[in-house]
Amino acid sequence: MTSTYLPMLPNLTASIPDTANWLYEVKYDGYRTFLYWDGNTITLTSRNGHNFNKKFQLLHHSLVKLFEESNISSCVFDGEVCVLKNKYFANFEALHTGQEEKLSFMAFDLIELNNDVFLSTALINRKTYLQKMMKKIPSNNSIYYVASYTHADPLWNLITSHNGEGMVCKKADSIYSPGKRTKNWLKVKNWKLATVFLHAYDQTNGYFHTAVKRSGDIYQVANFTHGLRSEERTALFEVMKRNKVYEKAGLMYVDPGIVIQLKYLDLYKEKLRHPRFHQFCFDRSWEDCTWDNIQSLWKM
Repeated sequence: MTSTYLPMLPNLTASIPDTANWLYEVKYDGYRTFLYWDGNTITLTSRNGHNFNKKFQLLHHSLVKLFEESNISSCVFDGEVCVLKNKYFANFEALHTGQEEKLSFMAFDLIELNNDVFLSTALINRKTYLQKMMKKIPSNNSIYYVASYTHADPLWNLITSHNGEGMVCKKADSIYSPGKRTKNWLKVKNWKLATVFLHAYDQTNGYFHTAVKRSGDIYQVANFTHGLRSEERTALFEVMKRNKVYEKAGLMYVDPGIVIQLKYLDLYKEKLRHPRFHQFCFDRSWEDCTWDNIQSLWKM
């Protein structure tokens, strides 16, 4: 058994490929993890080869018990450790808030089985072997099989309706290429939208600070720099410079008034996670930008 593998990585794309040679899977937001079972114990490692056994101690203990009850001699699974909120959405924040008892390993690929290496085996066949192996493991919330779908639209509708992170699209005949980012695997993110107003500009790093109304106060909800075209960035800076109210510690503050829409993945510590510029909202009032509007999306 190989000591450690590096993960095969997907390229980011804005559109879902729609041909007969693609398979589609839910993208879970957590820690990319390899599971190594040698017949006696399990080793969990990060995408960089760091040992996760202590970090995910309860999960590790549970997985060892499950594999001891299976008749699998040895294997290597590729997957994601996460906290499931539902079948299509993993709660990233829960990974960092002491909810270790809710951790699951989401197995989506098979690298080795009983000392046979499957790197050159087509994905569709690796998934078949993986599904068969998963049936030998006692049913438990500690480990799940990540299914592949042959049609993208029904799965995408389920992901978006459940606030999932996104989808991974994989060529059915793709081999496993450790450590490589390849166009045989593509990831599509399920961006959410938030309407916010500009609050400040950080002259030290070029980040724009945005805020919303929350309980009558101005609440800073996201700092962003990505997503703006060069001309948009220049125009936005000039507008803020002309409307500057005061400066403090490198920050240039403006009164509420400039409304924009940001794309983001989810909330983390009551802030927008991975925010990026989407569009200007010239027809919207800053009074409409509220924390309640953002939070309403996540009350499921």
